[in-house]
Amino acid sequence: MAVFLQVVRWLGGRATTALPAALALGLAFQDLSAAARPLLWPLATALLMLALARADWSRLSDLLRRPALAVVLAFANLIAVPLVVWPVWRMLGLEPSLVQALCLSAMAPGIIAAAATAAFLRLDSSLALLLTLLTNFLVPLTMPPLALWLLGLDLRISALALGLRLGLIVVVAAVGALAICRHLGPRLDEHRATLDGLSVIVLMIFAVPLMDGVLARSLGDPARFAAFVAAASASMLLCNLLMALASWPFAGRMTALTAGYCSGGRHNALLMAVLPATVDADILLFIAAVQFPTYLMPALLQPIYRRLVR
Repeated sequence: MAVFLQVVRWLGGRATTALPAALALGLAFQDLSAAARPLLWPLATALLMLALARADWSRLSDLLRRPALAVVLAFANLIAVPLVVWPVWRMLGLEPSLVQALCLSAMAPGIIAAAATAAFLRLDSSLALLLTLLTNFLVPLTMPPLALWLLGLDLRISALALGLRLGLIVVVAAVGALAICRHLGPRLDEHRATLDGLSVIVLMIFAVPLMDGVLARSLGDPARFAAFVAAASASMLLCNLLMALASWPFAGRMTALTAGYCSGGRHNALLMAVLPATVDADILLFIAAVQFPTYLMPALLQPIYRRLVR
């Protein structure tokens, strides 16, 4: 057990190096990827539980006492950012299916893993956690009208169904986090490295079901797949930059950097649950391609964030 805990703590300090290796793990075990798809929601719950357990509750309480900032940032992520990037992608003359995919990605809520990876990057993990919860709760109200207005896509999202699903994740994660905090008690601070390491392990396992079918798609048309990966990377960076620059003057550096990071990382896997059956196959290809920058971006951005946070 002692050796295992040492390995876990070691991983916690090398998250941005370990996460790209998770992509190779998912690609190497394609049969396992298909079988592991039912684990997506339990793994998302585990990620949220670990994020809650290691959260800075004094900072989170401060944010909840003044929720206006987080609410404004959440709506900006879900509405303002898509409205800005939509004409940008159209002006570049990209294929209509790729423009649709990029815009749908910008309309998606924040990924569940945002709080965990924000902690690795020394950003405000409490704000990232709150923005993740808010954007996932609000997306049934924002995505359908935006998709219909900008793209002509009729997304049939049940606000009640998605709300209940997320609510179940939050309740289970909160109960698990409370159990961890009570078990560790005053030793919680000294075990944060262990919690970080466990988050890395969960994120690595999380990559396995996300890579389902990606190898076949990439080998079928490697040039097209590479172009979609590049477009997904550009989209993440653009959303990140727009949100950070817009919020910096009134919210301060740390909040702006965190809000930008949350804007770049979107819960694209959610799109698979809400897109109509007749959706263009290129949009599904994009959802597979975007997983690469999602796992690689923390490692690429870490030196920049370290410099800016310092």
